[in-house]
Amino acid sequence: MQRVSKAARAWMAALVAVSGAAMVSGCALDPAGLAIGAMNAASMPSEASLVADMVPSYRGTGCQALASLQKGYIDQLPTVDPAYREAVVVNIKAVRQVMAEQRCAEGGGAVAGAGSAPATTVTTGPNGISGAAAGTAGSGASPAPASEPQGAMGAAVGPLTVQLAQAVGLESPRGLVVTALIPGKAAELSGIRGGDVILEVRGVAVGDVVQMRGVLGAVPSGQSVLVKLWRAREPRELIVGPIISTTPALPPGAVYADAPVLAAAPVRERFCVAQMTGSGLFSSSVHSPLFTVRNDGSEAESAKLTTAFWEAARKAQPGYWLAPHPRPTCTRDSKVCTSASADSDVLMMLCETDRRKGAEIYEALRRDKPQTELPWSPPAS
Repeated sequence: MQRVSKAARAWMAALVAVSGAAMVSGCALDPAGLAIGAMNAASMPSEASLVADMVPSYRGTGCQALASLQKGYIDQLPTVDPAYREAVVVNIKAVRQVMAEQRCAEGGGAVAGAGSAPATTVTTGPNGISGAAAGTAGSGASPAPASEPQGAMGAAVGPLTVQLAQAVGLESPRGLVVTALIPGKAAELSGIRGGDVILEVRGVAVGDVVQMRGVLGAVPSGQSVLVKLWRAREPRELIVGPIISTTPALPPGAVYADAPVLAAAPVRERFCVAQMTGSGLFSSSVHSPLFTVRNDGSEAESAKLTTAFWEAARKAQPGYWLAPHPRPTCTRDSKVCTSASADSDVLMMLCETDRRKGAEIYEALRRDKPQTELPWSPPAS
């Protein structure tokens, strides 16, 4: 964040002036994600040690379930984000090792180019890399019985250390921290973010990955589950699905007995401003006019809106905003949404339910001379 330009600092000042300093603590980015990145840079274990740590979590799983998991991982390789490919490859190799130990039939095809997978940063420590399907466990994890159902939601998770628990505001280590997401799978599509701490799945407290796979596996494939998680120092609930499970899918349109239902949020009117700020000495910055939004105020809708402004900025200044941005992360009330690219370009959106407060933020940006206003209005929903 040290490279954020003058325009970005003005934006931060506007946020502080209108919404209070607490809203932008940590540059409005998820502190868990930052903590994970710092630990990744400090120590990245070898692929062999990561595979060794993964193997115990698959031991005892039936051959049919192992073959299904292996096929799922291999099918993901051609489309998975390069940053997460190593996590998938580690899981493939761990599954294959256990299949060999248990004398299972191969039945899963070859791993194309697995040996050349680039290094990635999806660990929380020497024993913390997690698998693409449901996560990992350290070498002390209990193996799942061969008859136990297995499920996955596309989130890579790892154990929560004492230091990381303190960093995210938990009084004690509990739950599993999300270290990576497989694009297009249930966790990512349902709004889970890197750095979230999964506390409960279907009402069951989870602290062991094998246990979490079993909880997910008891749900028919293609269904959704209620996940309680910890984000931005507060608890949240999300419906996550469709999960993948070894429990057979139900007929189309059918749901299982205790399928989760969250009450629909009421439609609210909000007044918003969005901004893109470049990094470096000669950075550029664009912001939107003050615009009105009428939706349920959910993080999913707010993140979609923030991304739409980024796409508009790219079209307005072709060749300048090149670096991809991760999906924006929003506060629980969706007042602030942020995303930062690898080279520190910052995308932000701030919304208020009071028009006057929204106008104050807009005026603060408009007075900042280096910024350019981009004529833009949100796409029709």
